Amino acid sequence: MKLLIYPFLLLFIAPCNSSKKIIQSPTNNNNKVTIVYKATPCFGRCPIYTLTINGESKTALFVGEKNIEKIGTYTKAISNKELEAFIKMFDDAQFFTLNDEYLGNITDFPIKYITYTKNGKTKKIKERSGAPKALTDLEKTLNDYALSEEGWKKTEDASNSKD
Repeated sequence: MKLLIYPFLLLFIAPCNSSKKIIQSPTNNNNKVTIVYKATPCFGRCPIYTLTINGESKTALFVGEKNIEKIGTYTKAISNKELEAFIKMFDDAQFFTLNDEYLGNITDFPIKYITYTKNGKTKKIKERSGAPKALTDLEKTLNDYALSEEGWKKTEDASNSKD
């Protein structure tokens, strides 16, 4: 009788051990995240810039073009905590389920592009007006991060040289 019970016990124990391994392994790989936020011209003096956040290198790259205090290329390190906060915002906004465009009826606003890549999946949204609050909250957070003064270091590149 004992010989019949042992094989059944192994069937119950083996799945438990394998599920513990799954739980212990990380579910999100932050190294596979890239965020690009681009603000384009408007009919006024809107800031024109691009912000790129790279999860693999843990860096943020800012390229200011026009109508902005930081003209040129700037970089700064991004902490795991900051990166995780951005990922959480994108997840909470259900970014991959949003429409590809929100252009609305207001044509003199700048167009903002947000491209988000996570674990090999990429989505790009073009937004001018009429977007849901979750998307405009993301834009505000990315804009505030880009325009912050803390930690940015200017780098030398072709746009900074005086030829």
